[in-house]
Amino acid sequence: GLQIKSDYKSVGHSDGDVVLHSIIDALIGASNKGDIGRYFPALLKYKDISSTILLNSTKRIIGYNNIFIDNLDCTIIYEKIRLEKHKKKIIKNIAKLLNTNTGNINVKAKTADKVGTIGKSKAIACWTTVKIIKI
Repeated sequence: GLQIKSDYKSVGHSDGDVVLHSIIDALIGASNKGDIGRYFPALLKYKDISSTILLNSTKRIIGYNNIFIDNLDCTIIYEKIRLEKHKKKIIKNIAKLLNTNTGNINVKAKTADKVGTIGKSKAIACWTTVKIIKI
């Protein structure tokens, strides 16, 4: 959901927002409803679509109005861009998009120590775990 200035750009079928895609997948999984590909396959109608739109659709799919996020933990793995100075902004934006308190969101930034595809700055990865409470 945020633009971070860089010489690199994310490439994907939609807008390539790896963080929001990871969050979408975690929410769908925590709700026992499959995965992101089940609802948003690589079809033309999703080409270049904003991940914020996909997140809003996900909220409807999982019945987000009846869910409380107790904890969302997101680990972004990227080599070149140091995300430390962006973490507070990322947390704030995730909390806003999910209509939850920033205290329920944690973001960690890691590198791959120049190992593998991520370490060679040819990819970015993100893992998200989320604990939801159905209300």
